[in-house]
Amino acid sequence: MSNRFTVITLNEPESPALAWAVAEVNPEFYLVIDPESEQWEVYDVDDETPLFTVDLPYLVQVPGEIRRLFGSDAGFSFSELGGEPPTYWQDVHVAPDAGERAEAAASRFAQLAAHLGLGTVVDHTAHFNHLGEPEQIMRKDWTS
Repeated sequence: MSNRFTVITLNEPESPALAWAVAEVNPEFYLVIDPESEQWEVYDVDDETPLFTVDLPYLVQVPGEIRRLFGSDAGFSFSELGGEPPTYWQDVHVAPDAGERAEAAASRFAQLAAHLGLGTVVDHTAHFNHLGEPEQIMRKDWTS
């Protein structure tokens, strides 16, 4: 079971789009946003503990950082982009002991966030994985 996903996007994540992604995963989920913690907490209406948290995005401007950390280009085709551009990264953490339902919700949220930001998702398991759904235009190289 994974406990963290990294969303890497070309476009800066926008709060309304991320809030939409949470609602798309489950309209009964709600957000608690604490600017001091630099995280969003996502809860189910029937639960008092968070299912997952979403870190605020940060801009990575170091060329080669994706390959250095993940050993690949994480599904991007940088040759088509004329080199590796700056990217926005955000981590999505499944709450400890939250279970498979929380992991599935966090995974789906990460996929939606990546899609909205023209990006990809890295699943931090023992084996490197890209998550997402094949799209004609967006991510032809995503595979399950």
